[in-house]
Amino acid sequence: MILIRALAFLLHFTLVPVVVGRLITYRARTNWIADYLVGFFGNLAIFYVLYTIAEGLQNWCTVKEPVHGAFSLLLWMYGIVMAILVIFWLWLERNNYSRVVTKIRFKVAETKVSFTNDRFTIVYTIMFLILLLLQLYMAFGYEINQWSYDDFDYVVNSKDSIETDTLSYVNNIDGTMPNVAEKRAVASWGTYVAMLSVTSGFEVTTVYHTVLPVFLLLFAYANYYFMASALLHNIDDRVIFLIVLSVANIFGLYSHYSVTFRLLGAIWQGKAVLSVIAIPFFLVYLLKLYKREIKTIYMLPIAAVSLGASSLTSLSEMLLPAFVVMIWIVMCIYKRRIYGIRYLLASLVGPAYVGLFYIFIRMLQMDMQNTSHKFFRRRIEKQWILKWFY
Repeated sequence: MILIRALAFLLHFTLVPVVVGRLITYRARTNWIADYLVGFFGNLAIFYVLYTIAEGLQNWCTVKEPVHGAFSLLLWMYGIVMAILVIFWLWLERNNYSRVVTKIRFKVAETKVSFTNDRFTIVYTIMFLILLLLQLYMAFGYEINQWSYDDFDYVVNSKDSIETDTLSYVNNIDGTMPNVAEKRAVASWGTYVAMLSVTSGFEVTTVYHTVLPVFLLLFAYANYYFMASALLHNIDDRVIFLIVLSVANIFGLYSHYSVTFRLLGAIWQGKAVLSVIAIPFFLVYLLKLYKREIKTIYMLPIAAVSLGASSLTSLSEMLLPAFVVMIWIVMCIYKRRIYGIRYLLASLVGPAYVGLFYIFIRMLQMDMQNTSHKFFRRRIEKQWILKWFY
């Protein structure tokens, strides 16, 4: 049973991102790392949309007494949607299985030739792997006895979702309900980790402090290899880039709040995933797409990454628009004309969605604090959706 649960956990970082990425980029492929990360953030985007539906219903139905059942509703919706997507992907790719195996074999052979032709590349790769293993060890073991206030916030939030069957509904200090804090309510990362905990049977703290840092550190360096491939042509130059980056990160370990610390040993908080993986990937991905001919087919992958990144933390409301607008301005200056409006709009889908959801939650919260129902006067105690909640 433990192996089955562990496999179910692993599928969220292997099969699910591949399926979602292949579907989102079906006619908008770039390379395998980009498609995988698009799938990873696209999966977070799907989860976030379902999360907003479940949480919106939960708060809509909170008139006098607290209600329960939103977390279970979210798990059911997410499970059904993912099952449908996997089945659809299997049917869609039914004639391509042998072709995929051939592509993988060709890619492995090509990489092997590139490495064996230059022995220095092998040396550089070994050096990088040693540094990566050191960082993986730190990610796995360092934070077991090192907690910050934010850690308590994240862990308690996720555990409350499981134990009370609610979504961002419990005061993380005294446990009172309902207590909706907009900052936490508009971010679904803690709930996503709670879902991973339920799926795998691992404790929330184990997922946060042991499993996620390892997976996310590998994601981070896959992302930085994607950056290196955009900047450098030769494989040995790319590996040297990763070595320099690893050394800089290791010697930059000086503060819990620095990006270098997050990369070395603490990638599990939403803002860490945003700053270490989401924003760097999104910027390089946008630059690569802006350099090509503007096509509508790329708007869906851009919007998916934008929404998935925005779901990580409320901090994305400030950082993401600033970076995507900056990239757009740079490209307009480079092209000497207004350029890529469609990509800019797609890039702002995530912050816009989060902003609208924030306003909705804030209005519901104000209604929950009094009986006059200033904004939503039709909210009543006996509604059909209450049959789900208890």
